[in-house]
This record gives sequence, C-alpha cells and structure tokens, in this order.
Amino acid sequence: MYHTGEYIREKHVMNVPIKSTRGKGAIDFTVPQGANICSRKVARSGHISYEGRPYFISKALAGRYIRLVVLEDRLIVCESIPLYKEYQLTS
Repeated sequence: MYHTGEYIREKHVMNVPIKSTRGKGAIDFTVPQGANICSRKVARSGHISYEGRPYFISKALAGRYIRLVVLEDRLIVCESIPLYKEYQLTS
C-alpha cells in the first residue's frame, strides 16, 4: 500500500495477456500496449474506487474482485459474469 494525500490504496499492476478460463463465458483478451492490470473489490453498493474516485460497476458483483485494464485515458472493466436462470413457461 502507498499513501497519496488523504487516500491509502493498494496497487497491483502488471503487463500480461488476459486469458480467463472461468467457465463457459470465458474471455480471451490481450492487454493493449502500455496498459496495466489491477483489481478492485466491488462494494455492496456496486461501486469501486480508483484513484480516489468512485465508479459504479454493478450490484450483482458486490463482494467480488474484478479485473480492471487501465489505459492512459480509460478504465476498462474486464469481467465475465456467469449467469444461469430458468423460468417455467406455462400456457
């Protein structure tokens, strides 16, 4: 962790291709040149914090860590959500 102003944050950064094998909805994504990867835990409200600013992601991901791809001027959420729902269809 490091301290900047009033904020204390964890910073996990690396440059690697992303290949997720998390089930059926797996993604194959190569990190663009000059991009970095970090992770954040989604709060109960569905928000994350990056460099002291809140960003709404999704309440469905509350409590989970998500992968972020950080470019010079963009913050990309790179996460797949496995979803299975079944509804009874009646005539």
